[in-house]
Amino acid sequence: MQTKKLKSLDIHPEGIAEEFDRLMLLDIDDMLTHRSDFSDTCCPACHGRHVPYAFTYQKLDYRRCNDCGMLYISPAPSETLHLDFVRNSRAMAFWREMLPPDMKVSRRPMYQERVAYARTVWERFGVKPDSILELGAGNGEFAEELAATGATKNIVLLEPQALHLDADGIEIITEGFEALEKADRKFDTVFAWELIEHVLEPDVFLRLVRKVLKPGAPLILSTPNERSIETRKLGTASSNILFDHVRLYNPVAMQALMARNGFRIIESCTPGKLDVDRLQQHRKANPDAYINDHGLSLILDDEQAADDFQTFLQTHSLSSHMRIVVVADAEWNGSQTPRL
Repeated sequence: MQTKKLKSLDIHPEGIAEEFDRLMLLDIDDMLTHRSDFSDTCCPACHGRHVPYAFTYQKLDYRRCNDCGMLYISPAPSETLHLDFVRNSRAMAFWREMLPPDMKVSRRPMYQERVAYARTVWERFGVKPDSILELGAGNGEFAEELAATGATKNIVLLEPQALHLDADGIEIITEGFEALEKADRKFDTVFAWELIEHVLEPDVFLRLVRKVLKPGAPLILSTPNERSIETRKLGTASSNILFDHVRLYNPVAMQALMARNGFRIIESCTPGKLDVDRLQQHRKANPDAYINDHGLSLILDDEQAADDFQTFLQTHSLSSHMRIVVVADAEWNGSQTPRL
């Protein structure tokens, strides 16, 4: 049986996405009332100081690091302000409450693939996971799919927004990272699907991960790849660039971040499948943006060429979705990001 090809609208539905964006702007306005408490920083990935202004979007300034290429919001709010934003966000509450039932069905293959990938990593590591931790669980779809396989006995979710799941073996912690700091718990794997781009202080985050991982156990994370054709071509129209993505990584920036924090990258890939579809959708809505981009238009117009191009992006670290597997086996040399 042929698998249905995943489309961007399966992940970001029309109507729902537009209302989410409208509410997000209201959330940002609330956050900006605390602008005087924002901080301007060096690069959060490599701590480089050559970080010129890149652009302003949604009233927020972005910088790009000259050393590792990371794009990030700066000045940015404190961790406390950011956590309050997440907990009180109208947009995020709307996404949870209004996601149509058929969207949960169309998104399910994405989480099933993640579970399958996790199981291949465990097989390669020789891990029989008794307890795993997922940081930033979203709506809990990954946890539900994993619980259904019976691959692990205990699934702990750290998710600051209200979350209610019926699956057995799932424990939910609704506090921030400090709740895990205080607990003496170790896990066979930590997952962070699409989370690290939301974290203002990645070194602090990775120190926590080191503390809760069993020796030699893997951290599996995914995050948008800002060094992708889709993100660079669409610019601020890309779904990768939005307020809550406060730090946008690329493979070079991720390597710098992990090395400083004592993690060794076991696998780094960009398995995203939606770049070409998003480019095609963008061109349909913005044809003038492609008038002088004849080569890209030729590729997008040819079905086989478009499929081959997506494969090329995946295999050359140019897809907009990045996945990393790391282990902690060196000294932690992290610190809070230096201020400018």
